[in-house]
Amino acid sequence: MTDEPSPTEYLAAFPDSIRHEALREARANRQFEIELYWKRAAYFWTFIAAAFAGYFVLQKDVGYASSIYVVTCLGFFFSLAWYIANRGSKFWQQNWEMHVDLLEDDIAGPLYKTVLRPRDYRLRDLTDAYPFSVSKINQILSLFITLVWLVLILRTAAIAYSVGSHFFTIGIMTALTVAGVAVLYKCCLTSDSNAAIRIRRRIHRYSG
Repeated sequence: MTDEPSPTEYLAAFPDSIRHEALREARANRQFEIELYWKRAAYFWTFIAAAFAGYFVLQKDVGYASSIYVVTCLGFFFSLAWYIANRGSKFWQQNWEMHVDLLEDDIAGPLYKTVLRPRDYRLRDLTDAYPFSVSKINQILSLFITLVWLVLILRTAAIAYSVGSHFFTIGIMTALTVAGVAVLYKCCLTSDSNAAIRIRRRIHRYSG
């Protein structure tokens, strides 16, 4: 059993006198989330690119193993934060999309949630459009970069171990990185709310 409201109960909270304004706000907030999504991507890429540059510059001397390890830990942490931020951004974008789905029918019709003829596109046609999810691609990319940094962390740790030094720095950075990951998971979740609405209607797809 669930106490989540039905679409009818949800709409009852938005009488006709305010429904137009509610739809306008939902659309504006969705667009705002999309804009923030790409601004965050640029922000994280700046740090990640700098970390990659530092990593390859320091590769010239094995004696910099501890410094390389610090860079790899920072690169991993920023990449993981980027991945988590991507998922958080997608959550809030979908949240406002749900509101638009539910509010739009009596005002603009099922405009936003209607996808016209999506099956007409073919993946094999390399010059045509295709309904890929840009946000999912970005999430996969950020996860891939995170895993690359994890591999580089292990590689750098192995090099440091082979030269028999830098154990103190590596130990401290490992502890800080693990603690940072724990903080990301434990402290960065959005606070729950009893007023949260978790309704999503299926997108109608017309064949023609």
